[in-house]
Amino acid sequence: MSYNTAQFNGDANAMAQVLQAASDDDSHGFATPVSIFLFQEVDEALLSTLQNVVGPNYTMATFTDQNDSSYGGAQAMFYLSTQFVENTSMHHDIFTGAGRHADRWALNVSAYYGKRIYVYSMHLKASTGSSNQEIRRAGAENVRDDIETLPTGSHVIVAGDMNFYSVSEPAYSWFTNSGVGQLIDPLGNSDWGGGSNSLKHTQSPLLNQNGGLIGGGLDDRFDFQFLSSSLFDGGGFDLIDGTHRALGNDGDHYNQAINSGNNNYFPGDVARGNALADELIDASDHLPLLVDYQVPALLGFAMQPGADRVLVGADVNAALSVSNDAPVVVTQGADVLHVDIEVVGDMTQSTSASIPALAGPEIILLPINTSAAGNWNATATLTSTSPETQTTPEIFDLSGTVIDHANASFSFTTDVDWYTHDVSFVANSGVQEFTVWMFNYGYDGSQSLLEVDSVSIPSPPIMYEGMSVTMVGSIPSLITFSIDTDGLIPNVYTSVMPIEISDENLPGENADISMLTLRVDIVSSASCIADIAGNDGMVNIEDLLLLIAGWGQTGNVADISGVEGIPDGIVDIADLLALIEAWGLCP
Repeated sequence: MSYNTAQFNGDANAMAQVLQAASDDDSHGFATPVSIFLFQEVDEALLSTLQNVVGPNYTMATFTDQNDSSYGGAQAMFYLSTQFVENTSMHHDIFTGAGRHADRWALNVSAYYGKRIYVYSMHLKASTGSSNQEIRRAGAENVRDDIETLPTGSHVIVAGDMNFYSVSEPAYSWFTNSGVGQLIDPLGNSDWGGGSNSLKHTQSPLLNQNGGLIGGGLDDRFDFQFLSSSLFDGGGFDLIDGTHRALGNDGDHYNQAINSGNNNYFPGDVARGNALADELIDASDHLPLLVDYQVPALLGFAMQPGADRVLVGADVNAALSVSNDAPVVVTQGADVLHVDIEVVGDMTQSTSASIPALAGPEIILLPINTSAAGNWNATATLTSTSPETQTTPEIFDLSGTVIDHANASFSFTTDVDWYTHDVSFVANSGVQEFTVWMFNYGYDGSQSLLEVDSVSIPSPPIMYEGMSVTMVGSIPSLITFSIDTDGLIPNVYTSVMPIEISDENLPGENADISMLTLRVDIVSSASCIADIAGNDGMVNIEDLLLLIAGWGQTGNVADISGVEGIPDGIVDIADLLALIEAWGLCP
């Protein structure tokens, strides 16, 4: 935005409102915060006031005053440091006559390595007459001479209060004539006088003079933004069509005050237009001149995660993401990214894409051959055909690995998916633990880890206690069980347990079940000699009946006691008393 401050003869609060309105201006279809403020007629003594009006979000560029404050004011520039960095060594003052100087600033554009714009601001000599026209022409010549020293193809904006009265002005021609350093008037080279050109006019928004603010009505085009041809070629850094405008000028106030009657600057919102018009006549005797520019497309790319490690047999693609990462807040703020994509290697692809700014990324799918385990490699080349796109072509490698499936086994040496584990404990020997190994058979790093998803609950009295790890690679998992033998009748206790297993959570993951059968043999204690009927771990009626049946016999199993508890060869009263004493569960 370029704005003649009228040496702050207006109201500072009104000017602050005007600057905010410039950032909020969506009359042309979208609104973005002003990136660069250029001010003319800046009195050095009031510089702090201007800084307060602009606000803390903006950085003041190099400021110089070679006694310009006494001759129509100096130039000042403020910019968003999130978008630009000033190259202070390239600041330059250029004499433009009548005690005045133009300023040249060089701004490096953030996110665009090596990209720079040159911005000139000036306030050329006012008034009609050939002598004043010659002063303006000489000033324009000095500015163009400076432009000619810049690198070929430089992006140049020349703005300010030029005080040109017609297209035939020598200074206007000096700027726009063909040759090195030629500048372009975005509104064309036709004249701008009369009511039919009222939208082009920038002075004066006041009809009647108000203090130091000059009146006369809105009938002059004194404020300009000239562009180098590199900003008018349809790509990269470029003028956005339809955005050149005098803030608040609705085209209906030729030779009138900007707030005369209703102001229709904002389509469908007269109240907003009227409020802006009231601030404009209080702030300055010029209207701000606004132009929106686009930045180049910015190529972004990445291989999306998920395809760098997949399983044999997976139906999967490597996904190459290509995006336009231009740092803008509206789509119109950047050029469209046109990019050609070539992929060669273990996968091939040839395609192109056109991606507007702020659009989602273009996803290029590259099928992966997963028929066998192994590594895959490819090279992608991205070449943008959009002007001034950064660092193209971009060449980068794509790679990944196809791995085998996990293989659950209850043995380290052979592949065992169904397994019976036998263990034996003595009855009434307390809680006993036992373990079963679970291996990832053949694991060598080129296959998936084995994930043990769940272990079924065994049938009582067998209990599941847990496992050492649930992800099995080269180290097996130890699955622990227990059984409380106290009070158990000697018997074989069996539990069939499905164990759910799977690969890692990768594309192509398989799930399966391994079957584990537990058989726990509970045997009676060797000291329970009175359990003569069935070795069931108890001395009970069955044992008593067997003893009675063998009463008086020799060599009978019921001969369990005698003198001093030693069997005496015959079933008699000593055996009966010993059986009664041992009645119940065996110890």
